Amino acid sequence: MTIHLPPRLENPILAAVHSGRYASLDDAMTEAASMLVERLEHEEATVKPSATNQAEAVPAYKPIWEVAAEIRRSIPADEWAKLPKDGAEQLDHYLYGSPERPTA
Repeated sequence: MTIHLPPRLENPILAAVHSGRYASLDDAMTEAASMLVERLEHEEATVKPSATNQAEAVPAYKPIWEVAAEIRRSIPADEWAKLPKDGAEQLDHYLYGSPERPTA
């Protein structure tokens, strides 16, 4: 296979081969071709599906309350026990060390 590249592409590749970064021009071009194939595969995977396949391709997103419930379940009980019992009622005291306000 013969490849004709413009000088702005060919010159840096040849310089990389001559500097020893690549053992040969074939090695440099193999890496370049691998990167191109990877990019093409990525583009193909991210192309929007056609209208006929769109129902199948839509990812199943969870509602936010389900995500929050999963996160809540993942926190150990002893960590929940460390939280203030009054929630945010004495927030200034917990954050800034101000005196606690009287509670009703």
